[in-house]
Amino acid sequence: MKRREILYFGSFNPVHRGHIALAEWIVEQGLGDEVVLIVSPQNPHKQSDDLAPEFSRYEMCQLACEASRYPDRIKVSAVELTLDRPSYTINTLRFLREQFGGQMEFSVLIGADNLVRFDTWRDYEEILDNYPVLVYPRRGYEVERFAERVTVLEGAPLHDYVATDVRRSVAEGLSVADRVVPAVEEYILQNKLYTK
Repeated sequence: MKRREILYFGSFNPVHRGHIALAEWIVEQGLGDEVVLIVSPQNPHKQSDDLAPEFSRYEMCQLACEASRYPDRIKVSAVELTLDRPSYTINTLRFLREQFGGQMEFSVLIGADNLVRFDTWRDYEEILDNYPVLVYPRRGYEVERFAERVTVLEGAPLHDYVATDVRRSVAEGLSVADRVVPAVEEYILQNKLYTK
């Protein structure tokens, strides 16, 4: 039987407790065998001046996964850091299917905010046709587009803070202990990330 991999794409700039809480919930719901955080070097739809170095974001994800309740089932991947840029989700999926399709089946996890503009993604129809798309709710975003072709994760934990808030707090010299795990906060401070 193939291993069910839930691919959680994002810039994780930085990874916060909300990301990990969602991954833990997915494991607890039995939606997949593993949740894999795919660190994107640069989202083609987002431009960010305060994007931490990609390897730093990968290392923070590693620390957060290790601190999760399921470190053996919540992992991080650097696959997009090795592929051609910009990193299009479909290219990553094609690569993973080619390399590991015999042992694994892949689902794509995205936020409801991303679903709104999903038809701007490269070869989005190929994604919808070939991969289950799981959508976690975000406040203020209704799942209307592609509703019949995706699975909304009703009951998934909602967190009102976002990575932008974490970066802003760090820049202002405030503690972010309530939003990131201790090892990630320590990493941010030691490496002087997100400071002005």
